[in-house]
Amino acid sequence: MSENKTLCKLKNTNLLVIVRKIRDSTKWASKGEDGVLLPDTKESITELISNMRKYLIKDISISVEAEKTTLFQIQSTCHPFTKSLIRSLRELKEQLQEEFSNSEDISETLNKLPIKPQDELFKRVFGCGQQCPFCKVPCEAGGKEHEQHHAAVHRPQGLGCYMNVDTEKLVETLCTTEVHSESEFSNTDTKEEWHPYKKYTDYYPDWHIPPDPTIEASDYWKFVLVQYNDRFAQEYEAKPADVPEAWRRITKEQALKGLKDAFNIKGTMNNPKKCIHETRL
Repeated sequence: MSENKTLCKLKNTNLLVIVRKIRDSTKWASKGEDGVLLPDTKESITELISNMRKYLIKDISISVEAEKTTLFQIQSTCHPFTKSLIRSLRELKEQLQEEFSNSEDISETLNKLPIKPQDELFKRVFGCGQQCPFCKVPCEAGGKEHEQHHAAVHRPQGLGCYMNVDTEKLVETLCTTEVHSESEFSNTDTKEEWHPYKKYTDYYPDWHIPPDPTIEASDYWKFVLVQYNDRFAQEYEAKPADVPEAWRRITKEQALKGLKDAFNIKGTMNNPKKCIHETRL
């Protein structure tokens, strides 16, 4: 944000919104319930400020006590006061805009914020913490308020503990391929009973896994499975996956490019946990 006066532009954008709301509130508050301008009396200022407080109640907290204190200090009548208020608002806007252009201390601004941007960014990237029931890819929906979990790119299921029940080998296929097939899965959620992948929502209704046999794992996850096939197999007490020969030719540079293309962020593997899931064709 230090480049191109980004923070200054952001402050000015917010300032214009605030100024517009106060100006609109003044215009609305200067009229009575019948739509006619308030009388030019000192007493009308009480109604003017009360109306402004009501108009801005969702944007700013003005206590009744503060309102009384302000009224006590005003010696003008309503119309001159309203004109002075609008003029002062314009002057204040210009003053603040000048301050914004001359002050661009990013660290100072961030330290004053009640909500830390880095914490909010982490929440958005981290998502809700839920993982795909098959490949354990994290849900990519930002924050916690979403009806369904989803991920743009799923991993080979072997990375999520899944093995073939007949061969005891880690599964290299993707969930998106399996939910399009006639394959079945079983795990503790199904009480070890076989269940069609196509009907995965019977057990995981809050997950959306698009059934698409053409979707392929990013080169990054292919590279990870090839490089650590034996270690994942040892951790999950299974046999290494039968990875396609083409995957073995993926270089580290191609893997990192695949990661960038898929997520546009730096990803990290989840720490593997002991668990056994099974699949069969």
